[in-house]
Amino acid sequence: PTTSASVRAWDYSRTRFTLKQGDEDGGGNRYPGIDVVQPDYTKFVDDLYERQDVLGTALMIAMAECLHLPPSTFSDMFHGGDFGTIRLLSYPETDGETAEAANIGISAHTDFEAFTLMHQDAAGLQFVPAESSTGEWIDAPVFKDSFVVIVGDVLERLTNGVLKATPHRVVTTSHRRQSIIRFNAVTAETIVAPLNSFITKDRPSSYSAVTMKTHMETTMKNLELGLGAWDEKKQ
Repeated sequence: PTTSASVRAWDYSRTRFTLKQGDEDGGGNRYPGIDVVQPDYTKFVDDLYERQDVLGTALMIAMAECLHLPPSTFSDMFHGGDFGTIRLLSYPETDGETAEAANIGISAHTDFEAFTLMHQDAAGLQFVPAESSTGEWIDAPVFKDSFVVIVGDVLERLTNGVLKATPHRVVTTSHRRQSIIRFNAVTAETIVAPLNSFITKDRPSSYSAVTMKTHMETTMKNLELGLGAWDEKKQ
């Protein structure tokens, strides 16, 4: 609430999960044709999606092993239902009309999927570190040839808060910034709830069970209603 973002976004997903209904194209995804952008947008971005799936699977296996779980614990939830999204983001330099129209690049939030692969070509993204007790924002690193991995709501829920979803935002900058985002969601009907390994007498279950689809739809509806996605005062 009270924020106006400067970000421009172009999405790609294999499964449409928007709340909007009755579009003139019958509800399917709408992408630019080769008369607008070349090479072919769908083929080009879907190839990236496929390669990121390989990386995503490896990361899910690695995360499970680091948490002393069977290696396929998370990856089994990941396969069999393409519920991820690639988002191509462009943030204009904020001067003149842009500065008057926007007071943030994108407002503070956590991602509602399992984890996010983020690449940025310039500074602007900020995090609240998991160990921070003050809620202070720090600048995310800029790597030329690497992704930054952002923990999302699903991993927080599955691990009963052992892993925390990372609050992040993009501030306005005097330079243009572009970013490639890949949201990695578990399948639509996966039940997301704390795993038994993370429920103990000292750490009782803190999260209810919900499907991935319901969690996404609920969060998106809250955003449409202007309820925001992060309370900076309460953290």
